[in-house]
Amino acid sequence: MTTIARIDTATAALPLPAPLHLGAMTVTRREYSAVQATADDGTNGVAYCLSREAPMAEIVDRLVAVHAVGADADDPAETWGEMLRGSAIVGRVGLVRRAIGLVDIALWDIAARRAGVPLWTLLGTGDGPRESMLVAAYPSADRTSREVADEVLVQADGWTNVKISRMPDPAYMRDLLAMLNAELPATTGLVVDVGFGWPDADTALTEIAQWGDPRLAWLEDPLLPEDAEGVARIRRESGLPVSVGDEVTDPAVLKALVEVGGVDVLRLDVVAIGGVTPAREMIAWAAERGVPVSGHVYPEVTAHLGIGVETFARGVNPYDPAPSFILGGPSFEGRVRPTDAAGLGFALDPTVFRFERD
Repeated sequence: MTTIARIDTATAALPLPAPLHLGAMTVTRREYSAVQATADDGTNGVAYCLSREAPMAEIVDRLVAVHAVGADADDPAETWGEMLRGSAIVGRVGLVRRAIGLVDIALWDIAARRAGVPLWTLLGTGDGPRESMLVAAYPSADRTSREVADEVLVQADGWTNVKISRMPDPAYMRDLLAMLNAELPATTGLVVDVGFGWPDADTALTEIAQWGDPRLAWLEDPLLPEDAEGVARIRRESGLPVSVGDEVTDPAVLKALVEVGGVDVLRLDVVAIGGVTPAREMIAWAAERGVPVSGHVYPEVTAHLGIGVETFARGVNPYDPAPSFILGGPSFEGRVRPTDAAGLGFALDPTVFRFERD
């Protein structure tokens, strides 16, 4: 039996050219944590995530890796259970689950590479084009709504949806949404990401009423995901489709959103939910209930899962520098197609991530 010989970690922080404001958050840099798993036959698997300034590499090193080393390299689902049980005393959700997710993704990469097939083959999701969402603009007070609309429009052709963040200025949003609704291609939907920026449904509904009559593919993350009833009320009273789920680590929270009728689209973060192993279960559960799933970032992994893929413009951009260190991966041409290369089909730039080894 081929086993996992070691788990190595690395962290890299890349500055943004200007502060990014989303909901209640201000982001001045993107810090990424990465894992490289190695089987005793030399096969490597990788994964990365936004650390959100949390000590992800340290959590992997101290709490998770020990439960993966020595495991069967061809059975990542069984190893996932060992990692969860082994770290259960300190956390089955939250940062520990994200750390498990990082390792799990790398282990699936190894399993598919050893089988000589792309991960989508191992998962049975096929290689058809995935619905796609381009994160197109973050409006700011120093740019007019016309400037932001033009930034979105120049990128929009061919994508299933384009996404902008909410500006907490209703008049600005009214103008911007009116422009985009009038000028976007008929085949491209518009998503507004609130980033959990509203404290309650009353505040949300009051502000939405000032946006005019926007046509949205969905309104994303209006409230904290634990407020399933509040989300359902926004959906019901605003008449807008709603999606929630970014950064959620507890499957029960996602299920509650669906069960109360609060979401038209379920958002799924493959790292936060704990990796490919639980993501497959969550996607199947949602499919049984007729709820489509949209992946939150990490398009190089999400493309293999057979769900909607979210990405930023490829190449270095003001919002997300990850494409600058991703070598390989899916094709991004409006609709996203997973790579035919074995495993996840991408590598991490070794000049950015220097994995520490004993």
